[in-house]
Amino acid sequence: MKKFMAVLCMAASVLFMPVSVMAAGEGTEEILAEEDDTDPSGDQSEGDIGDPAKPEDDSTEDDKPKESKPFLALGKDLTEEQLTYVLNEMGISRDNLEEYRVIYVTNEEEHQKLDSYIDPSVIGTKALSCVMVKPNSEGYGIRVTTKNINFCTVSMYKNALLTAGVENADVTVVGPFPISGTAALIGAWHAYEEMTGEELNEEAKTTALDEIITIGNLTDELSGEDPQKVEEMIDFIKAEVIANGIEDADDIKDVIKKAEDEFDIHLSDKQTEDLTNLMGKISSLDIDPKKLIEQAGDLYDKYGDSILAEAKDAINGIITDDVKKSFWQSITGFFKTFFESVKNYISSK
Repeated sequence: MKKFMAVLCMAASVLFMPVSVMAAGEGTEEILAEEDDTDPSGDQSEGDIGDPAKPEDDSTEDDKPKESKPFLALGKDLTEEQLTYVLNEMGISRDNLEEYRVIYVTNEEEHQKLDSYIDPSVIGTKALSCVMVKPNSEGYGIRVTTKNINFCTVSMYKNALLTAGVENADVTVVGPFPISGTAALIGAWHAYEEMTGEELNEEAKTTALDEIITIGNLTDELSGEDPQKVEEMIDFIKAEVIANGIEDADDIKDVIKKAEDEFDIHLSDKQTEDLTNLMGKISSLDIDPKKLIEQAGDLYDKYGDSILAEAKDAINGIITDDVKKSFWQSITGFFKTFFESVKNYISSK
């Protein structure tokens, strides 16, 4: 009970924090090679796109990010034509490129990070993924937009970024032509680490890679189901596991079975085992439910009731009259779901 009271306190503590989370992007199609050597727009050749911009002096104030400029993580093997296309899609012209911090991701780095998760032939021989990361204020959340990405969805990126520990940023992922987008995570991490001056936890990054590949493969295998429905089911599972601190494999499988019934989706034994292993890794990261709600409310506000699991007896002891009154003035998204559960419980007494 103490555990769930603590979770409720964390949930109540974010009721008055601004949460602004949007999701936009293109749907998924068949998986294409991340580094396809064929460019439908013309010949593709290795081009020199300049040296990375030198970093500016870091801020000396503890409460500010070390770099306020947006970051661009560009595939090192983009041709000049491809680079121009990508920048245009991001709303950037060559003339104002100096307003951004630019870093480059090589194909060697992609293979080092991804070969244990993806067939090397899918990664290919050229680094083409491009990511723009714009820092924002505390409580802003993560907003993701994609273009020419046909394997990784907005929800998959957002979940993987959250798992790795990325917070408060706009993330735009663009390919020069349709590519899988898996290697874009590497660029996003590089940019975020440069932006904040802090290295992301390696175990969290490894788990995030596992997450995006596992979920991508699962969505592909369940091609007969609505992809959005599959993603919502996975969001439901992740919310339950994190909010209730579930670590035992059998208990995670119970949550998965509950989700199958809830969304009317049947998983094979292997799919269940893959999800169980993934959620076990995510649970071991000890992700703060408060941060999860704050950074990705739109992914989890539908499942806020899971935070109240087995804790209804504690509601009246935690929620004061003043807080109940304030609820009416600050309900949005998850908070509305949370309060409705409180309201229903009080009405039943």
